[in-house]
Amino acid sequence: MTSKLEKALNDIIEVYHKYSESECSEDDYLQKDEFKKLLKKEANSFLKCTLPYGMEEADYIEDLFQKANKNKNECLHFEEFVTTLAKLAIHAHNMSHTAVKQGEGQGQGHVHGPH
Repeated sequence: MTSKLEKALNDIIEVYHKYSESECSEDDYLQKDEFKKLLKKEANSFLKCTLPYGMEEADYIEDLFQKANKNKNECLHFEEFVTTLAKLAIHAHNMSHTAVKQGEGQGQGHVHGPH
């Protein structure tokens, strides 16, 4: 039986491959447009809850892409992509604790998932 974490990890790999139908010179990379589509469709709630105050979503996605694209080849490989997801998850997790302090929390001292 597959655990929730194993399913989540497998889902991340599958989503990455779904969107990495790349026109980059190398296989298995995400172009900026693919990255943008992926985040908007597959992680929209996380985008909205982690969007820095006063920043437009398009600028936020551009910033995430540029910070992730360490080798500046304008495509993200899987490691760059997963690192970005981890940063989004960390930010959303930290914000869940902030929600508790504001009286919105439930259960184990935090709000589950982006709200």
